[in-house]
Amino acid sequence: MLKPIVSLLLLASAAVYAAPPALTAALYAQQLGVGMDVDWARTDRGIREFDPLVVRDFKAKGISHVRIRVAGEPTEARLIHLRKLVEACEQYGVIPIIAYQADEYKKDPNSGNEKEVVNWWVAVAHYFGQSSPLLGFDLIYEPADKLNHNQTSLNRVYDKTIRTIHAISPQRMIFIAPRLRAAPEDLPNLKLPPQSQNTVLAEWHIFPWGPLKNNGKYPWTSGTAAEKAAIRARINTAIHWQQKTGHVSWVGGWSPGETIKNTPSAAQTASAAQTAFARFMACELRKAKIPYAINADTQFYDGEEGAWRPALEPLINTMIAPECEKPGDKPGHHTLKPPVPDVTRVTPAAASTQKSAAP
Repeated sequence: MLKPIVSLLLLASAAVYAAPPALTAALYAQQLGVGMDVDWARTDRGIREFDPLVVRDFKAKGISHVRIRVAGEPTEARLIHLRKLVEACEQYGVIPIIAYQADEYKKDPNSGNEKEVVNWWVAVAHYFGQSSPLLGFDLIYEPADKLNHNQTSLNRVYDKTIRTIHAISPQRMIFIAPRLRAAPEDLPNLKLPPQSQNTVLAEWHIFPWGPLKNNGKYPWTSGTAAEKAAIRARINTAIHWQQKTGHVSWVGGWSPGETIKNTPSAAQTASAAQTAFARFMACELRKAKIPYAINADTQFYDGEEGAWRPALEPLINTMIAPECEKPGDKPGHHTLKPPVPDVTRVTPAAASTQKSAAP
């Protein structure tokens, strides 16, 4: 009589302590949700004003990840500061992604600068080792300048850096971006290592400083059908690339408009056009199930005051949790969507127990 009871208890115990799902790039992308580009490790002001409680404020607002832009040599002081940022993110449940600017390489992609990019990431990869399993590496922030005409060098750097990082930390999530400032139309020209779908993601850009009003290539005036179709076409380019390659992608930064490109004043507010554009962009990316980061922290958060800028808070709220129309809704009817997709989360502790396997 006891045997069936014991068997039931063992089954119940196995269910409770079942192994967590393995961390894959697809699951990682779902966890990214909505993020923010930050200058906490790039500018003197960003470094000086950083406080771990900022990460708490970001999490409370609905920010699930931060893209930490960084430039300069991987000195001991810079690495220690990066660890401070990563630990703050882990404390408050925000995923950190380190994005290297690689300025010298973008200006002159010669063999010496290629080697410097690889060596920079070797230092960072060794410093973090296999710790902080949710930490991501964005290899080159917005490939541009002379890289626009040197796809061969860019692919060569990506291949060598990915292989080198994964020799140090086999499960590290790595992002690579196409040329032309990460244009989605150039995703097909990326060469990714075979069987890397579970550890390598693509990063692409769309409207990093909002619609381009000067050349009218990707404009936004009143949200005409043609303007919306042009944006959907760019997003669909990334979706088709994902379907063809089996890789997932992430929008590393977008903004509602150039009028807030400079440091905002206390009285600055968003225009109706900016708000409409922000809602459309956020809803379209959500519909495509592509995570995205907002550009940038200083526009919406006052690091010195340690608070969100009140005048722009409605705009950032729209970008994080937009009211999106559902199929069949009457025009003008919106439904509030949650800021973060409802997915099974992989905790840092669970992720760290996974078996190491090279891509």
